[in-house]
Amino acid sequence: METPEGPSDAELIARVRAGDLEAYGELFARHHHAAERMARQLVPANDADDLAGDAFAKVLDALRNGGGPDISFRAYLLTTVRRVHVDRIRSGRKVQTTDDIAAYEREPQGFDDPTVTGFESGAAAKAFASLPERWQAVLWHTEVEGEKPAAIAPLLGLTANGVSALAYRAREGLRQAYLQQHLADVAGDRCRWTTERLGAYVRGGLTKRENKNVREHLDDCAKCTAVYLELVEVNSALPALLAPALLGTAGLGYLAAASGAKVGVVGFLVTGWRKATENSTRTAAGAGAVVVVVVAAVIAALALTGNETPPAAIDKPPAQQPTQPPVKPPPVKPPPVKPPSVKPPVVPPTNEPQPTEPTDSTEPTQPEPTTAPTSAPTTPPEPTPTPPVPTTPILDEGLLTITAPRGGGAPGGRAPGERSFRGETVQAAAGTWLITIKVPARNTKPVLIGIDYGSALQWPMSGSPRGWTCTRASDGSGMCTAANPAAPTTLPITFTEPTGGTAAQRTFTVSAKSGRLYDDDSATLEAPAPPPPPKPRLDETLLKLSTTKADPDAHFRTITVAPGTRPSVTVKLQYGSALSWPIAPNPVGWKCTVSSRTCTATNPAKPAPLYGKFDVPEGGAASRTYSVAATAGLLYDTDTETLPGPQPDEGLLRIVTPDPHNDPNPFVYNRFLTINGSAGGRVTLEISWGRNLTLLSYFDRGWTCSRSTDVRRATCSTENYQKALNTGWAAWPGTGPANTITVTATTRGRYDTDTAVIPPGKTRR
Repeated sequence: METPEGPSDAELIARVRAGDLEAYGELFARHHHAAERMARQLVPANDADDLAGDAFAKVLDALRNGGGPDISFRAYLLTTVRRVHVDRIRSGRKVQTTDDIAAYEREPQGFDDPTVTGFESGAAAKAFASLPERWQAVLWHTEVEGEKPAAIAPLLGLTANGVSALAYRAREGLRQAYLQQHLADVAGDRCRWTTERLGAYVRGGLTKRENKNVREHLDDCAKCTAVYLELVEVNSALPALLAPALLGTAGLGYLAAASGAKVGVVGFLVTGWRKATENSTRTAAGAGAVVVVVVAAVIAALALTGNETPPAAIDKPPAQQPTQPPVKPPPVKPPPVKPPSVKPPVVPPTNEPQPTEPTDSTEPTQPEPTTAPTSAPTTPPEPTPTPPVPTTPILDEGLLTITAPRGGGAPGGRAPGERSFRGETVQAAAGTWLITIKVPARNTKPVLIGIDYGSALQWPMSGSPRGWTCTRASDGSGMCTAANPAAPTTLPITFTEPTGGTAAQRTFTVSAKSGRLYDDDSATLEAPAPPPPPKPRLDETLLKLSTTKADPDAHFRTITVAPGTRPSVTVKLQYGSALSWPIAPNPVGWKCTVSSRTCTATNPAKPAPLYGKFDVPEGGAASRTYSVAATAGLLYDTDTETLPGPQPDEGLLRIVTPDPHNDPNPFVYNRFLTINGSAGGRVTLEISWGRNLTLLSYFDRGWTCSRSTDVRRATCSTENYQKALNTGWAAWPGTGPANTITVTATTRGRYDTDTAVIPPGKTRR
């Protein structure tokens, strides 16, 4: 993703206000060329650099004082160049001596540029001024300067794509604001609400409810309807109105210098304005006003024709330029008098008044009679040409309304649960749909309705409903024409419930057209609801849990599913935290998945027994509980069992004293801790002793022991019991608990506790 290089103009402006002059140097480097180009339109080329430098100094003072622009530095700078030039004109006036100083003590007379004042009072300038500064900045650089988004991105701190998106929103905002300014003078009390929203209505910026209200008002108000149609035409020529509203007089030359335009209308106007401003007097502003008046005339012509650029012939105007298209002459031959030619306005000298109407230099105009003629002319006058009729289609979302039934409808009115929709695709049940067309008042244009539908639907009418003439094409679509274009009746269409098909095959589209207005809506009929699936049924004989064999160190279980005719058999296990997955890998007749804790029978008609093994768990009842859920077709069953924990076994542990022949160490008291019936399994021994005893050693391999240094306790364990653990003890004289050892042995399902007294003295056992 591309990113702008360097800080944006807004960031540099903020740094300048904070006292960073280096940031202003970067602004100077970015915009100095544009300032000089603007200055060269106001003063001779050798003075342009000084004028641009003074303008930069003025902007720096404004920023230091907290004023100036926040984002649009270029536009503010060029305006400052013009104002500095005006200040120089005022300061250069000759000094006059007088003995009446009171006449000069009033406020100094301001300098007004009539061109700028005229445009600032126009709709385009007001619309531009109402936009946010960020939008003004991007419009200046894109529409006025003609720069590419990649070149503008560093100035605004955006990517090129971001500049394009911002320019799109700004242009759209300017269009709507301009259209609203265009209506500022026609909003009466009765029409105020509608005219305030016509600008957004033309651009499609209103909600559906507001669109409906505007449309209903236009049906009853011929004045607002005329303005609405005018705005549709003006909308297409709006971009051509922006440049003169932003630039004023000197800006035209600035644009020509920036783009290198050839000497056409713009070059001619810039040249005339530049000559008029060479003396740096008020005459310059007056001549510039005449130039912009000509530009305004050209732009007005563009707005009426809808063109965004002037025709090439404007560089060299012809001897005669008609303003209306040619019309076929009447049968009676007109008099041999040529009509006056129309020529583009010409810039007059500054010391002569501007003519109110241009005249042809080769053909004199017909003089007006001083008295009214006493008799009618013998030759009829030339007929007035008929202006061309606009043909641009206009989307009117209020033209077509479809009442969508819910659960069926009736042609005579809206049934409970029905609703209307516009400009959207809905999904509803089959039934009678009501199509309503709302045309402008006193409409004479034919009203046509086209109906197209998918292959899962059928033609929704039999014959032609009242007030309509309907025909069906060979491809299944159809067309209906209203008998009364001024007040079309409601058209009912009835679709039966589709038997299936995709959404596209169950969709129909209604298109309406009347003159230039058009609208279309679509709806998708609901697919037939599938029958509800049968509900599963509990069968308590389907599943059985049984004990395979008794084992004190493990719980063996067999899961049995009853045979029957069904497509599949699935068993799912759930168990507590003290248990683990009990099924061996690859059981016969089953495919098991440990992650989902499920097994599926490979032979659903007669599932094989499924065997499981749980180690004897420790902990509470919840952690020792498991459940099995079996599903066989539409049958299901669930069984649950809580497994018992370890059980006491008095024969599990024996503390053995070796005889003298088998005593491994005759100098200590040796005791063998022997486990019965647990060969190969896990065994844990908890050993504790009295204060007259000391545990000296434990030598047997396969055992792991840990001993607490602060208490008389030790724990020894083995994962594969093979032989007894031999412990060696030292004893001090004494009897009772002080000379007693206590041992608790625990295997997977059993436990046992035994004690032994080690006698003192020399007595050996």
